[in-house]
Amino acid sequence: MKKLLSIILTTIILVSLFSFNTSAVSYDKSAANEIIISETTEYFEDGSSITTTVTQQINDFETFATTKTVSGSKTATVKNADGDVLYKFKVNGTFSVNVGVSATCTAVSCSASELASGWSLDSSTTSKSANKAKATGIFKYRVLIVSRTQETSVELACDANGVLS
Repeated sequence: MKKLLSIILTTIILVSLFSFNTSAVSYDKSAANEIIISETTEYFEDGSSITTTVTQQINDFETFATTKTVSGSKTATVKNADGDVLYKFKVNGTFSVNVGVSATCTAVSCSASELASGWSLDSSTTSKSANKAKATGIFKYRVLIVSRTQETSVELACDANGVLS
């Protein structure tokens, strides 16, 4: 009986030593592999502004490759004169790069987010041309009888070294 109890206790101790709590931490791999390449802000006479942010996904396995795939995005954050975000419009692009020679856009998509009250994405189009991914969005603001239409275009380019702009 003592031997059986000893085996059970040993098993319980070993199981508890090798148990892992998988719910304690959430890990977003895509966010961890993304870096901001550049960020610029353009101000207008009425006090509004557009901040453009370029991000790139990092693939450590292709760092020294002669051909590689580069993915990233360019986001336009549109703000009113008070600094409130009206909406964000993003173009995502994937490029095939022959390092030092050329870059070709292979995929493009777009999305809108953080739309302020009254704003909506009415329509959007995407296109790819050589080393560029472009998206254009038509945004509408509607509150009661007030209506306003605003077009926002975002273009992501990739050079022959795989650098996004």
